[in-house]
Amino acid sequence: MSATYNLFKNPGKGDNLHARQVNQYTVRIDALCEEISQISSFSSSDVKGMLEAVKSRIAFHLKYGDIVELEGLGTFNASLKCPSLPTEKQITPHLVRFNKVVFRCSNELKKELRYMKVERADEPSRLKGYTEEKRKTNILNYIQQNNTISTLECRSINGCSKYIALKDLRTLLDEQKIVRLGYRANAQYGLKTREE
Repeated sequence: MSATYNLFKNPGKGDNLHARQVNQYTVRIDALCEEISQISSFSSSDVKGMLEAVKSRIAFHLKYGDIVELEGLGTFNASLKCPSLPTEKQITPHLVRFNKVVFRCSNELKKELRYMKVERADEPSRLKGYTEEKRKTNILNYIQQNNTISTLECRSINGCSKYIALKDLRTLLDEQKIVRLGYRANAQYGLKTREE
């Protein structure tokens, strides 16, 4: 097995090209637990329970400003945000909010990925990009096969920017072909059923 890529033009940088992964598959927790159970003495339910416990403790420590390090994997820390104001006195604690979780890959994991196998995708080059209708069809087909899709997965299957991916998803929402599940960074999209 190997990662597949295709070539895309760099936005606003003339005709220069860059490689980007395509046809990425999202490995969800149930599949991951099953894989781990097959190479260990733990059942998939044991593994899932342990991962849930790890997630809970990571969240606990991040809430208190700790940096959580999983040796061999990387570190997690929470970043903050606040309005841009001219003086210290104006930036009070109630204006400072959680922004996002930052993950920094460990050197050990980087070394394991340094020589990852890659190959050019069999599909046609996307240097000219897909039409809007083709992108929307790809999104609907992906949801039919995988139940849900994220913005990142939209970008991957269509080789487009975040802006275009969100625009396509909004269009499908307006056309009442999909529904939104969750909010903001955690949003997923599924097919709209008749009841909805």
